Amino acid sequence: MIIYDLGNIADWLSAIGTLSAVIVALYLANREHKPRAKVTAKYSHIVYDTGIERVPYAICVDIANIGSMPIYLKECTFKVGKNQRMIFNRGDHNVDKLLSIGEMYSHELSYEPIREYFIQRNIKKFRTHIFFEDGVAKRYKTKITLRF
Repeated sequence: MIIYDLGNIADWLSAIGTLSAVIVALYLANREHKPRAKVTAKYSHIVYDTGIERVPYAICVDIANIGSMPIYLKECTFKVGKNQRMIFNRGDHNVDKLLSIGEMYSHELSYEPIREYFIQRNIKKFRTHIFFEDGVAKRYKTKITLRF
């Protein structure tokens, strides 16, 4: 008969605790070396003396680099399908910007082509993600609801 001595429970708990502490420390140390950004989106309206234009003229998308490394932005657009994004004829979606640490950038997307696209498809309300994409295809996104 073979008997295995696996040690006592205190040794096992001590080893598990030590291993967990090492994993958490490595995760926290490595997390700071990843690019991070905060994205917000809002509608821009034309304001007259008599009031505000009902239909927006643009969607203003802001991004702030909150990480510890610069981010090269190459595109700003939103999802229209599972793996599809909206491409603008005039190239409004193209961005060529190096976002330094702590810097903020604002980009405008024309509202009229977006509105026409969804009205042609008889869509009155659409929830999606609007995002910036960097040079290595990482997306920094926020949710937006479009109403037509």
